[in-house]
Amino acid sequence: MRHPTQISSTDVVWPKIRVLVFSLDDSFRFLARQTFRKQNVRDVLSTSVSADGTPMMAQCPDIALVDVDGEADGKAALAFLERVRAKSPEMPVLMVARSDDRRLVAHALPFGIEGIVTKPTSGHELIHRVAETLKTPTRMPVPVVAVKPVITLDQRSATPVAVPPPTTVALGVPEPAAEAAAVKAQLAALTARIGHVAAGGGGGGGGVSGGGGWGAGHVVSGKITGGKLAMGDVPPVKASGGSLGADDLAPVKPAAGTLGDDDLPKPPKKTKRELLAEALPEALRPKRKAEDEAARKKAEEDRTRWQEELTQAGHEERTGKDVAGLDVDSIVAAHVLWLTSQGAQGKRATLQGMDLAGGDLARTVLANATFREADLSDCALTEARLDGADFRFASLNAADLSGANLGVAQLRHANLRLAKLEGASLRGADLSGAQLTGAKLAGADFKGATLMGTDLKDTDLSQVDNLSQGQIDKAECDMKTKLPPGIFRPRKEED
Repeated sequence: MRHPTQISSTDVVWPKIRVLVFSLDDSFRFLARQTFRKQNVRDVLSTSVSADGTPMMAQCPDIALVDVDGEADGKAALAFLERVRAKSPEMPVLMVARSDDRRLVAHALPFGIEGIVTKPTSGHELIHRVAETLKTPTRMPVPVVAVKPVITLDQRSATPVAVPPPTTVALGVPEPAAEAAAVKAQLAALTARIGHVAAGGGGGGGGVSGGGGWGAGHVVSGKITGGKLAMGDVPPVKASGGSLGADDLAPVKPAAGTLGDDDLPKPPKKTKRELLAEALPEALRPKRKAEDEAARKKAEEDRTRWQEELTQAGHEERTGKDVAGLDVDSIVAAHVLWLTSQGAQGKRATLQGMDLAGGDLARTVLANATFREADLSDCALTEARLDGADFRFASLNAADLSGANLGVAQLRHANLRLAKLEGASLRGADLSGAQLTGAKLAGADFKGATLMGTDLKDTDLSQVDNLSQGQIDKAECDMKTKLPPGIFRPRKEED
């Protein structure tokens, strides 16, 4: 763990800071939200969807934490970083990665990052690194690959040699008299030329080069018989219909070291599991596997414990009649387009009055959607973007809203009994008249939330964040209501 030296987190005015967090790791996003909310930052924008980078940048965050852990190729994190840089080339960005993810971090350097936070990390380390980066943002240099100079070999000029034009010779095919006469004339001329060169050659046997070269009466591709070139001295060729065609040419083999792309065997495609196994060093694979297994078991245990508590409370899970016919992907896609285009394109998600009990809307982007009077009991809304959504008179009984963003959402008279709201953001939400009896609220953020007449009987609020005495004074509590230290039940309950 690092400890602050010259720069202290108190040097940063946290209430003015917006922190942007991207990670496919649920536990890291939860840690980041809890850590910075305790510093009373202005806002924590958290997501696991790359496409959220564009709309979130519209809220002008001051710094971003981008986690590349969770996938072998890091494509989601790099896509998110690309969207961030498209909107703000100068905003400080800290990459979050494991020590064995250097290859993925190297791919992020060209986009521009100010530092690397190594996982596993702590809240104290995150605060220190963010404060340090905000005070003195320094862009990490992009490594320059040295290019070796091209070595040009000195090529000696060769003396051009005149080559006589090729003669088409058809063997075994009766040729016309004119063609035979032309061939004989060419052979006679060639014989006379060779004889003339041999007679007037230089020393050393009268070679062509005049200096101990070839002897008289020798040629490269034939032999001399009595000083004349006979038909038998011509190299045999294959005739094709009386002439030498393209099919008569021998296939040319590529020279050594000049194989083309088609000659190379294509490597087989590898699965994500194989790529991840190759990226991890052999010594770290058992540790990584143990950590993933421990996290999975913990999530299963929490889920099982919550289901047992629901059963003890007499709750029976059910599936709504509108779930089977609901095309979630199409609705969310049209709604995101509506959000990003500011209403010019797409369509706003309107699920008013629908029976969606037991549906799966986890990690969807449905900000400003309409759920008024809808039945979302037992619905999975984990990590969903629901800020500004309309839940008035809706039923969210035993719904899983862990880590969901419900900022400034309208929850008047909503039924949130036994709901799981751990780590959810309820900043500025209107919970007037809502029922939260038995809800799980550990880590939920109530800053600026309206609790006028909110039913908090038999509810544990001892571990919530940013809850004030003024908010509790307007709510409905009883002796079983557990409150944070320094917060007391309304005076009307004590009288």
